[in-house]
Amino acid sequence: MNVDAIKAQADALQAARNRLKTAREKLAAVRAHNGQNGYSVTVNGVDIRVSNMDPHSYQGKLIRGREMIHLGAIKAIEAFVDHCEQKAREEAEKLRTLIDNGVIA
Repeated sequence: MNVDAIKAQADALQAARNRLKTAREKLAAVRAHNGQNGYSVTVNGVDIRVSNMDPHSYQGKLIRGREMIHLGAIKAIEAFVDHCEQKAREEAEKLRTLIDNGVIA
């Protein structure tokens, strides 16, 4: 029984799940315009404000003319979430393989 291999793989799986959780939180924040704070996108060190708080409704609102930047940010983060989901599945499969191949007897 190789407990160290299983522990290392379980740690890798936990790290992958943490990255996935963070990615999903970032996606939710961008979709919701980061609440009252709004958000910006940085390109080559230049901050481009995409969303601000609407002073009348106190909700996040896109700045006129920046809708495509918002959609691009959502697509980019969705792709990152997909990547993190795939990595988490791969790490879970590796752990399952370790257990199924008789590492634990």
